Amino acid sequence: MWLFYLLVLVVRVKLIATLGPASSSIEVVEALVRAGASGFRINFSHGDTDEWSQLVRTVRSVEYTTSKALPIIMDLRGSSIRLGNFPESVRVEKGDNVIFSLKELSLEKKIIPLPNPQIYGSVEEGDILVMDDGRLRLRVTSVGPERIECVSLCRGVIKPRKGVVVKGKELDLPTLTEKDVRDLAFACSVDADYIGLSYVRRASDIEILREQMDKHRCRAKVIAKIETASAVRNLGDIIEASDVILVARGDLGMNFGLEEIPRLQHIIVKESLRRGKPVIIATQLLESMISNPIPTRAEVVDVANAVEEGVDALMLTGETSIGRYPVEAIEWLRRIGERIEKWKPVEGIRQGGPLKRRYAKGVTELAEDLGAKLVIYSRHGNTARFISSIRPKTDFYVGVPSLQIARSLNILWGTEPVIIEADSYEEGLEKTFSHLKKNGTINYGDLVVLTYGMLGDEQVIKVRRNT
Repeated sequence: MWLFYLLVLVVRVKLIATLGPASSSIEVVEALVRAGASGFRINFSHGDTDEWSQLVRTVRSVEYTTSKALPIIMDLRGSSIRLGNFPESVRVEKGDNVIFSLKELSLEKKIIPLPNPQIYGSVEEGDILVMDDGRLRLRVTSVGPERIECVSLCRGVIKPRKGVVVKGKELDLPTLTEKDVRDLAFACSVDADYIGLSYVRRASDIEILREQMDKHRCRAKVIAKIETASAVRNLGDIIEASDVILVARGDLGMNFGLEEIPRLQHIIVKESLRRGKPVIIATQLLESMISNPIPTRAEVVDVANAVEEGVDALMLTGETSIGRYPVEAIEWLRRIGERIEKWKPVEGIRQGGPLKRRYAKGVTELAEDLGAKLVIYSRHGNTARFISSIRPKTDFYVGVPSLQIARSLNILWGTEPVIIEADSYEEGLEKTFSHLKKNGTINYGDLVVLTYGMLGDEQVIKVRRNT
């Protein structure tokens, strides 16, 4: 039987680590959790089902030994234009001629495989190709049925299997590739907690994914990655259709000018919070820590700004998957988060909305006005999600009936769920209160507001002094 001991949060923003060669062992994953990681991402752009299965087993083993509910995010590669495989990276200088070919390969002549037929009929002379998260840009000088000739606009490296974006253009690609469908079936078979959908363009993309998930009776929640111009245009509809929003700054920076990224990040975060949806920021948070033990000053400021904006979670990618200092990177995220939250508490968006959101707002503000701790019992996690989205200034604690619900809540700002088995809401609430008393979270004399939210037309709020 699972028994999870509640830990009082030091940092309320959640920290997510991408797993990879640098973080595949039980020892490193456990060290990441003890450093502050509250969830893990597996990127389906790399590896195979054998590797992913081993990573899942590793996380579940660490989950047991640390008594922490650890959500796993499985990130579909998505429908995109990518370079083919070739034996080694190719360095290019500004002004170098580079050829992309449907079938040819010659690294010596800088002929690079690009096995996506769609792109050859879509690009035109003068178009800009962007790759490697915007680090490399090439101008198209000539286009043929199976060949694109370019000149490099800067020094850079062309790497195998990297994505390619035609700046200012979106190609007509399917929502899910055959690989995505296979990978999704795997994710459902191992009970992934979240499925990340790449290159979302419209709300109907989310519906297509959910239909495919329904075939596998998959209960995972959907993360919509905002990284295309269409996604930005259709942001409101996508937020409503998905469970979580992820600001994918890498591909955003390939589709927009870099100077636009701060503005877009701010818009996406605020609109997600306004609509009560969790939001994650990813890509290049601590990029320098792939090879250095401490972050740059600019990275520290970037992370601090994200925490101050009120995001639910910060996601590291290469820093923890291939970097030399994965544990130190998580430790730095935690240190920055702790310092900013202590200096300036996050301000939630507390406007109106659905009745349940208004109820959560009222309960939260009651606890804050009384200087009380807030305890809730949430059978499906909905009340906990609403309260988290308000960003309470008081401590709040969540009892849930299952490990699955606990995992799903553990990427939400400020939540630290504890599993409490109960036959009713009332029993669950009282058991949660007793558990918190027993482990010393609620002390003698503490004032506590207790609720299990709205159940039909019934609303239950208790105000209790612990004696």
